[in-house]
Amino acid sequence: MWAADKSYSDLMKELWGSPGLWSQKKTYVEIARKLGVDEETVRNRVKVLKESGFLLGWRVLPNPALLGRSSYFVFLEFRSDDEKEKAIPNIAEQAGVIVIANIYGNSLLVTMADDPKINSAKKVSEVANKAESFATPGMNLPGLLSFKMTKTDWQIIKLVLRNAERKVTEIAKEVKLSTKSVNRRLNEMMNSRAIFIMPVVDLRKAGGISYQLLVEARDGNKSKVDEVVSSNIPNLVFRASAAKNDLIFGFNGTNIAEGSEILKLVKKVPEVKSAKLNIVENVVHVYDWIEKEVEERSNSIKLDP
Repeated sequence: MWAADKSYSDLMKELWGSPGLWSQKKTYVEIARKLGVDEETVRNRVKVLKESGFLLGWRVLPNPALLGRSSYFVFLEFRSDDEKEKAIPNIAEQAGVIVIANIYGNSLLVTMADDPKINSAKKVSEVANKAESFATPGMNLPGLLSFKMTKTDWQIIKLVLRNAERKVTEIAKEVKLSTKSVNRRLNEMMNSRAIFIMPVVDLRKAGGISYQLLVEARDGNKSKVDEVVSSNIPNLVFRASAAKNDLIFGFNGTNIAEGSEILKLVKKVPEVKSAKLNIVENVVHVYDWIEKEVEERSNSIKLDP
């Protein structure tokens, strides 16, 4: 079972371990060097993740700042699992929704790119009118550096939104540029943090339990808590800083007891104010509204400079 194998957790952490890595495109050579293995080992492990059905690929996400938005979380607590399941398709149709995490039990955690007035979060809460809800600022994504998007840039984003691994030769043909030019534009967008590359996974094929640990640090202790908690989770895959004193950690486990032990340990850390452990059953990725936004921006620019 690869979910219990730390070598695979270490690999996944290098591939998409935090928002700080999402604007970088790591080569297998770089990952191999970091993990102390050869490039072929990295390729074989990625192949196992794909063949298992767990790793479906990668998606491209425009920096929410490009869309006049910022990262938000909406927590929804339903009265029953049935009500929750019925609400998911309707929530997925709402503008601003990026990912819906289906939490074991009656909860959902919706990751959003919302406008300054939090209108999208309000609409999601209205759709799920049978649920208790609250919105909070989401992940601290790296800020957008000085960068001017061209018409071609928006066209390229549109072509790779659902599949970040699409062949550059195909993209170049559609936008009528050379492969070298498309590679240059993609690299410039990533280096300026205009786009992020996120994994698309099927947690039902994880071969174990996918945990999400939400931790609130006491004032002034966020960095300390991040360091201590990270070092005490053996199969850590994901970590992110959220609003104020909040931190999010994702890790793999083989049984409920394992997650419970980590939660007990984290709660004993003096600098931790509170901690909550969720089991994520699956995630739903949303694309439609982003494609429309990208299309509108591409059409609004007449010519490249």
